Amino acid sequence: MPPQAAEIGACLHRVRVLKLSPTASGSSRIYSWINTLLQDGRAVAPDTMSASLLVRILRAAVAEGGDRRAMLAAVGIDEARLRNPLGRLSSNLVLRFFRMLEQHFNDPSVSLRIGEKASMQNFSDLGYATRLEANLASVIEANVRIQLLRQNMFKTSFDPAGKPPFMLWDCHPDFVEAYAPFVEFSVATYARLSRQILGEPPLLRTVHFRHRPRFDIARYEAAFGCPVAFSMQQTRMEIAARQVFRPSPFANPKLFDAASERYNQPANWMAEGKRHLAYSYFYLSNEVDKSPPTLDRMAISFGMSERSLRRKLVEEGMPFRNLLDLVRQDLWALYRMENKRALGEIALLLGYSDLSAFTRAHKRWYGRPPSVDQAVDVKTLPQHVASVVRPY
Repeated sequence: MPPQAAEIGACLHRVRVLKLSPTASGSSRIYSWINTLLQDGRAVAPDTMSASLLVRILRAAVAEGGDRRAMLAAVGIDEARLRNPLGRLSSNLVLRFFRMLEQHFNDPSVSLRIGEKASMQNFSDLGYATRLEANLASVIEANVRIQLLRQNMFKTSFDPAGKPPFMLWDCHPDFVEAYAPFVEFSVATYARLSRQILGEPPLLRTVHFRHRPRFDIARYEAAFGCPVAFSMQQTRMEIAARQVFRPSPFANPKLFDAASERYNQPANWMAEGKRHLAYSYFYLSNEVDKSPPTLDRMAISFGMSERSLRRKLVEEGMPFRNLLDLVRQDLWALYRMENKRALGEIALLLGYSDLSAFTRAHKRWYGRPPSVDQAVDVKTLPQHVASVVRPY
């Protein structure tokens, strides 16, 4: 077991399984794989953030005009460390990263701007499928459910029965001011998520922060579109009930279930002790759209040699090339069901250089080009995905 993988495994087996309110029945399905992965229900090592969340923040910072290499160099983070979606970063490193962002952009409010842009873009992003929930309340609860996989420097919660419904952000009193940029980023991401699901600005009643204002309050109120107060007892965001429970135009139960089923296989591998297979599936799922999905890059991310990882995957029942094919087939099945993207875009999201390379792979898998399968036919889906997308 590579040292980094052992650390990841220890963290994974210490995560608490959160209980959701009745509005999030869909979330309990889509993230049932968490229960399989995290069987003993203990908490992760405190005050850490996932590498995958930092990648989202970094991607949004680049979209704002930031220099990726310069930003990573300023805080001493290696690209290989970010490629492992299950890797964790300490709170000290995270806070240093947020301070660096303010210096890099010469703007203390940059956390709000980045929160506005740090959206999940495709099925390689953990949590992207939450948008397929029935309404905004369920989308928020699903994201709260997976929060511990993203970070546990502070706790988020949501009360859909509140009058009006509200979210809370809670961290240790000693860290309220130090964690302020990260908390502001998180509040901004939920405001942005709400707007994306609703297709219009969310009607935020008020936003309260426990920390003191870090810049002109007018900039906060312009960002959230509502009154913003500081030095309050809670960090809290209130949303109009009529928006929270409105049916979502993105709701898609069949695709929702298929996205859930995709994670059951690596979760079962974890339960069977095939941890290298499970880690590699998550790695490839997260990384395939971002950089060349090669065995040597994955081995470096895991802190082990390419030869050792190759041997472990074979011993656990699936060589690297077969595993990469499986990840791509599973993602292809979801993009086909989503039915919103051109084949050329899907090819890039699956890690192919162009459509012709994807076409050759698809012919190798199914004996025909992908254009033939743009309409969903469950007979051609991977068995563990097809089982949940048959007509009701």
